Amino acid sequence: MFKQFIANSGILIAGFYLISKFFPSNIHQQSPFHMRLLAGAFCGLLSIVLMFFSIPLGHGIIADLRHVPLVVVSYYGGMPSALAAGIIMGTGRFLFGNTFASVVSFFISLAIAIGCGWISQRMKRHITITTFGMNVYSMCLISLALFINIPDKHIYTQTLAIFWPISIVATYVAANICKDIRQSKDMLQHYKQWATTDFLTGLYNVRQFHTLFSQHFEKAKQQNGCLSLILFDIDRFKLINDTYGHDGGDVILRELGELIRSLVSKNGTAFRNGGEEFSILLSSCEHEAVTFAEHIRTTIERHPFFVQQQTVHITISIGISVFPTLATNGGELFKQADSALYEAKRQGRNRTVVYRKCE
Repeated sequence: MFKQFIANSGILIAGFYLISKFFPSNIHQQSPFHMRLLAGAFCGLLSIVLMFFSIPLGHGIIADLRHVPLVVVSYYGGMPSALAAGIIMGTGRFLFGNTFASVVSFFISLAIAIGCGWISQRMKRHITITTFGMNVYSMCLISLALFINIPDKHIYTQTLAIFWPISIVATYVAANICKDIRQSKDMLQHYKQWATTDFLTGLYNVRQFHTLFSQHFEKAKQQNGCLSLILFDIDRFKLINDTYGHDGGDVILRELGELIRSLVSKNGTAFRNGGEEFSILLSSCEHEAVTFAEHIRTTIERHPFFVQQQTVHITISIGISVFPTLATNGGELFKQADSALYEAKRQGRNRTVVYRKCE
């Protein structure tokens, strides 16, 4: 009996690891409803797998650790996950015989699901404490089911003597392994974000600019579409740093990043290329790019920035080039936009200039 419970524990850990691979981000009680249902469904299926490696106790009665996935998913997904796992787990018991023990197991599964779902919403504590409480609640109901179904009290006592401690240890190990898996996933997502995102503005960084620039250019080339590159920087930003210090300059860059994100939204992709220079990629031709760039320029010009309890207004200069009407390759597209930006500066700043070959 002890060996079968240990085998259950191994399947349990492997199952949680595989389930975590199906979800791009961690499930929690604020996740979309359908994602919490899906997590519960997967854990319900894991419970059925555990039943295939259960311990037969006679009279159609089996013992295993099927309740542990329900306990863990209830902690993270709340009532929707608990009910999904409980219904699938209870229904799956009938795969092993349409007996009185199966009927009892079905209703016990529902009771465990409802109770664990309720505990997860009321007991907002550390995972070890909360899952321990859920496990004790579940084991009390399972002990009741075994008491009803097992006529031999010696077997009943022997089963509980092994079942209870293994269940407590398995729940503790499974819950903490899930916690470690979730922390590793969170760290990986943070590292990915740090590798592609500018920490100050929240926009994509220059490394991601080069990656997405190549992808957007190849897509436009293959689909015979347009790709506009908008380069711009803050006029006289050195004067701002000299006046308000680098901390004041960072305040403006941070707020400008938020403003650019709200303006670009789904229309394009924005980047901070370094210092006070920014760029935007648009899958648009020249007229749309100029209209959009002017909207950004005038919005930034009117926007008040608050630095050291003072209101500061800034302007930007913009250079634009477009593939394929102006540029024929990616390198040329960037050089033309950069040249147009220089021309905007030369003409007096706070303006939008489209590259022209006659310049």
